[in-house]
Amino acid sequence: MSNIKDLNTSFKTMRTISLACIIGFVVLAVSAGYGFYKVTQDAGRRVYVVTNSGSAAALAVEEDTHTPFEARNMVKGFMKTMFGHDQYTFKQNLDAALPLIEGAGGRRIFENFNRGQVLQNYQRYSARSVLDVDSIYLDMKTRPYSGRVYTKQRIFIGDQQRQSLPMAAKFNLVETDRSDENPYGLLITNFDYIAYNPPVSREEKEFLQQQEAERQRRLRDAAAGAGVAPPPGYSTPAPADGSPAAPGAVPPNQ
Repeated sequence: MSNIKDLNTSFKTMRTISLACIIGFVVLAVSAGYGFYKVTQDAGRRVYVVTNSGSAAALAVEEDTHTPFEARNMVKGFMKTMFGHDQYTFKQNLDAALPLIEGAGGRRIFENFNRGQVLQNYQRYSARSVLDVDSIYLDMKTRPYSGRVYTKQRIFIGDQQRQSLPMAAKFNLVETDRSDENPYGLLITNFDYIAYNPPVSREEKEFLQQQEAERQRRLRDAAAGAGVAPPPGYSTPAPADGSPAAPGAVPPNQ
């Protein structure tokens, strides 16, 4: 009887040990698999930056992450190829630009080119157009992204340049699949022309104020040297320290 009890006890002990070993093996296998997955994932995202002091490893951004630099570069490239060409690059540039904009918006721009006989005028007058991008403003805090672009289009007839034409537009950016034709993974939608009225930054305002103050100073010096009174409407700006304006200053609009 005692031998039977010892046998049962030994069997239970062996079964417990075997079960524990199996559970431990499963946990170890799962942990090893997860660790291998993380290592290969990080290795695939790892890039190396070479500098003067050597090379450094860094993790690349996720594929579905779009930076303002990437979006701005995409919009700039679209505008320059869609609206800058001549008779030889007209089709080539449009083929590069059209995959970056939704079908309806691209067709609308292309139809405007056809109505204006852009290609025919290029051929007839040996003309070409060059687009300069002045500024791009993006809002990437919410989806779809939105933005505005301000440009100047220069038209050349032979070797003669006509007056540059301001052109501005607003648009949205939606995320799409990356491809050879659209490596940015962004698509322009709701493209529409707007008035050319770019925002002026604080630095630009200060620069313009300095320019105006310098112009006023030169006018004052020229008037004093000629011994004549300042022209009507001329005003001398008050000093920046808040002291009264110079004697003889004429207030504006008087």
